[in-house]
Amino acid sequence: MITKREYYANVEGFEEEYKLAVEEKDYHVFEVDVLGEKHTADFRQINESIYSLIIDNKSYSVEISEDGDQFEVLVDGDSYNVEILDDMKRLMKLREEVGLEGRQVVESQMPGYIWKTLKEVGDEVQAGEPVMILVAMKMENEIKAPKDGVIEEIFVKASEDPQESTVGTGDKLFVIE
Repeated sequence: MITKREYYANVEGFEEEYKLAVEEKDYHVFEVDVLGEKHTADFRQINESIYSLIIDNKSYSVEISEDGDQFEVLVDGDSYNVEILDDMKRLMKLREEVGLEGRQVVESQMPGYIWKTLKEVGDEVQAGEPVMILVAMKMENEIKAPKDGVIEEIFVKASEDPQESTVGTGDKLFVIE
């Protein structure tokens, strides 16, 4: 199964955020687009934390330790602290950094369907607390409250039938005050 995903990487000590498009081309072989430059990468796990990485026919032994979205990467004796986020996690982080105030309308960041609603109108929620589950590409994605508040309105009725609860990118999901 060929998959293509986009990620955002922040490397400690570097100001620029790197947008990565990763497409699986074959078993363990990926095409990685970094800032418009495409690279072929063969990525294989050797043991719990050691990986063999061949990028554009150059070989690296890489040690990676993971803590959630944070990775410590050791390459050729150099250590890098890297944060890797998908679109949803990046959006939540940006919202938290801004310190949202007032009424917030939460919109879908991807097409899919609302499978489950975890909160109802009138419920109090904390920032980061899941409000609903959006299914996209057979994966369940938690849609979280961007701030502390009360759910004022929910725009989509959850359903196990995708035809009944389909949403597109930018569709309104719920309002929090």
